[in-house]
Amino acid sequence: MSARLRGVKPEKHPTERRGLSRHLEGWQPALVSLAIAFMGALLFVPRAVAPELIPLPHVDARETRRQNGADRALAERALHEDLPFIVRALGEAVRGYGAAEHDGRSNDSLKKLLEIRGLTRNARKQHGDDPLHRLRAVETEMFLRALDEWEHGVDRRTEIAELGGAFHEKARASGWLEGDRKLVATEAERRALFQLRWVEMTGLRADPAFAPTANQLRIYYRFLLEHPDKSAGNDDSLRTIAAVEKLDLDYPGNFARGVVYYRAGYFTNAARAFEAHLAKHPDGPWRLRAQNHLLAAAQRSRESTPAP
Repeated sequence: MSARLRGVKPEKHPTERRGLSRHLEGWQPALVSLAIAFMGALLFVPRAVAPELIPLPHVDARETRRQNGADRALAERALHEDLPFIVRALGEAVRGYGAAEHDGRSNDSLKKLLEIRGLTRNARKQHGDDPLHRLRAVETEMFLRALDEWEHGVDRRTEIAELGGAFHEKARASGWLEGDRKLVATEAERRALFQLRWVEMTGLRADPAFAPTANQLRIYYRFLLEHPDKSAGNDDSLRTIAAVEKLDLDYPGNFARGVVYYRAGYFTNAARAFEAHLAKHPDGPWRLRAQNHLLAAAQRSRESTPAP
C-alpha cells in the first residue's frame, strides 16, 4: 500500500450512506412544492374581503383615437369652410342656453332649448347632417380648449358656462375636481360628456346619424362608475349599471350592484347582489372576488342586525 494512503479513511460511496439522512434525500424540492401548493390553495379559499373595485366597461382605445381624430378633422373643416347661417344661429342658441342654465334662468333656458330643437330640425331639412356634425365638432373642441386653459389659470368660466351650462358647478358638487383647477376626467371622457350633452340639447340622441357610439357610451359610463356623483346618491350609480348591462350583455351588473350597496352600508342588499352574481356566473373571472365580498357583506349584515 502506498505511503500516501496510510491513515486515510476511504470516502463512503453515496449508496453506503446510513441513518436518517438517506431517508431525507430530495426533501428541499418536495417542501417547496408543498409550500407552493399550500399557498395556491389559500388563494382559492374564500375569505371575507370588503370590495374595492367595481367592474368597468371595456373601452376600445383604438376606436377612441379614431373617433377623436375624426372630430378634430371636422372641427378644422368648420373653421375653414363657412357654416350655413341657420347652423351658426344654432351655435349661438346653444351658447345662450348654456348661459341661461348656468345662471339659473329656467324660463330663458326652456325657451332656448325649444329654439335649439327648432333650429336643428330646420337646419337638417335645408342643409342635411354634415354642417351639424361640423358644428358639434367645433363646439366640442372649443369646450375642451376652454377647460384646458382654465386648468392652466386662464379665466374661461364664461366660455365653459356658455358651452357646458352648469358644468363647473356640477364637477365641483360631484367630486370631479382635484383641488381647485384640475378635472379628473381624461380628454376622451370630457369629449364624451360634452357630446352627450350636445345631442340631448338638440334632440338628436336617438337619431342614428348622431347617436353616440357604443364605445362613446362606454367611455361615459366608465367615467360615471369610476367617479360617481357624490351629490346624487346611490340611485345614480345603479342607473348607470343598468345602462351598461343593456349595452354589454356580459357585464357583471349584479357584482357592480353589490359593490355599490356595500359602499353605501346596505350589507344585506350587497350580499344578495353577490349571490345573484355567483348564480349567474358560477365560473366567471369575478367568481372568487364575489365569494370574498359575499362573506364580508354577510358578516357586516350580521353585525349590524340587532340581536333578538
